[in-house]
Formats: sequence, structure tokens, C-alpha cells
Amino acid sequence: MVRKIRIDDAKYIAAICESTLNHKTSIKIIEERIEELVNNSNYFIAVYDDGKASAFIQAEEYTLLYGEKGWNIISLAVSEESQNKGYGKALIIALENHCLNNGGSFIRLNSRIERENAHGFYAHLGYKCDKTQKRFIKYLK
Repeated sequence: MVRKIRIDDAKYIAAICESTLNHKTSIKIIEERIEELVNNSNYFIAVYDDGKASAFIQAEEYTLLYGEKGWNIISLAVSEESQNKGYGKALIIALENHCLNNGGSFIRLNSRIERENAHGFYAHLGYKCDKTQKRFIKYLK
């Protein structure tokens, strides 16, 4: 079932981040972010709970000065043992409903070029690749 994220999900989210997304993190950082963001209406953060948090999605409101409001998927990941069970799809549908119920007209996301399975998943759900980009970043710490 899809539900709002809780602090006790942090250990599962950390494991999913490391194994599925190749992002090193810590349970403490995830707990801090959950506390900071869980009640912020500009964020949608949910898990798929099958006895534990086996998948998660984080999206943020994407408000443009020059266009319609939408939502930006920051991350969507499913634990390796839970893939191909419909958990990711359930999380996407929950976000789509949230978007529609909160005045949004689109959902966008970026996906690394090498994540071809993810690209197929998004295409299967009706998402289209509408441009290619280069990402620029400057670390300040």
C-alpha cells in the first residue's frame, strides 16, 4: 500500500538509495530530511509498504513563472527484491492523483542516461522524453 513516509522508514530508504540508486547516504540524513519535509505541502513523499518501506517517491512542486504548475520527481526507487511487482507504478499513480488534486497539470522527471530499464518503465506509463540536456552543478561546500 502507498502511504506517507515516516521516520522509521529511514533505514529502508537508505538501503534502497545505496543498492538501487548508487547514492551513499546515512540513516541520520534521511531522518533529518523526513522531519524537515514530511509536512511541507511543496513536497510529496510516499513509500510503498509491503510490511516495510520497499519503494519510495519524492517529488516537489514545480511552479513556473511562465507556465502551468506541475510536479518534479526528484527520486523514485524500488528495492531490488521488490521490482516488477507494481510498487513503482502505484507510487506514480499516487503522485499523479496528488498533482491533479492540487492544481498541477504535468509531472516531469530526469533520469540518468544509463538507466534504460527506468526509461522503459516511464514510457510504459505514458511519459515521453521531450528533450535532452546537460546538467551543470557547482558544489559550494
